[in-house]
Amino acid sequence: MALSVWNDNKVLKKWVKKNQEKFFDGNFNFNMMNLYSDPFLETLSNHLNVEKKYIYTGAGSSQFIPAIISLRCWKKIYLSTLEFGLYTRSVRAFNINYEEIFSITCNDFIEQLIKKKTDKNDLLVISSPRWFSGERFDNTQISKLLNVFKGSILIDEAYISFSKNPDGLLNLALNNDRLMVIRSFSKKYFLSGLRVGYMITIKDIPYFRNTIIPPHSVSTHSARLCTELLNDEKMLKVFDSANDCIKSSRDYLYDYLKNNDNIVVFKSEANFITFMVKNKKYYDHCKNILNIPGIQFFEYNQYYYIKIWIADKRFSDKVIERLNV
Repeated sequence: MALSVWNDNKVLKKWVKKNQEKFFDGNFNFNMMNLYSDPFLETLSNHLNVEKKYIYTGAGSSQFIPAIISLRCWKKIYLSTLEFGLYTRSVRAFNINYEEIFSITCNDFIEQLIKKKTDKNDLLVISSPRWFSGERFDNTQISKLLNVFKGSILIDEAYISFSKNPDGLLNLALNNDRLMVIRSFSKKYFLSGLRVGYMITIKDIPYFRNTIIPPHSVSTHSARLCTELLNDEKMLKVFDSANDCIKSSRDYLYDYLKNNDNIVVFKSEANFITFMVKNKKYYDHCKNILNIPGIQFFEYNQYYYIKIWIADKRFSDKVIERLNV
């Protein structure tokens, strides 16, 4: 069994098991005439302190990404690379004009985007913290993006709860109709199997809410369980504690890796650490950690990368031990 915050936290597992049994009754009684009467939307609105009309719920961020990308209002879509593969797969599936911008750092991405001639009907899709490195676009960088990019920006904040700024860009999205922010319950609450996420935007997207309809997007069972969770202050603190454990373990591993002359390690604000290996010989040496659950090896543009999904300190110690062999 993998070392993980989830496997070690009996409180989380007991809570989910209890509520799975409570809410999974097979009934389909969640069909609403008024979409704003959704009890999950009401609870989420209260939890975020955001008006319901600016919140859209869906089957995780993976529903919103193709749903927004497939809108026929975009002239061109810009994507960052390396990035979550669903972005590229979506533009290809819908045969949309797009361009990928390869960049290692957030600043590098912005500098490359400045050189592009963009249009008000273009869409930029990025993640923050980035899926590739865990680096977060800070507020200054986002402001710069809004200045240099003329179109709308879809920002995937799936990992934001592990960052220095867990509030992320919600306030900015509520004051700028060019921003759309999407989030997921799969990372902060370890509930990827429930397929629950939401988008915050004041942008007017005609008929969009009618295509993201509960319970056809978020199942009755998932909506009930997440509603119960957001109303349980005790359990929310448990999840906060679990997130803090991951952040502490991540920073502990980063402090070790940053002194390794064979790699370039990125300062992550996500629940993983990525580092770039400078030579093939050390890349092969790093395969000592390949059989540890949560380790990914990949190559791109003649560079070698290793991505480590973080668990607790025991996990980080195991990685360090293997790298020292």
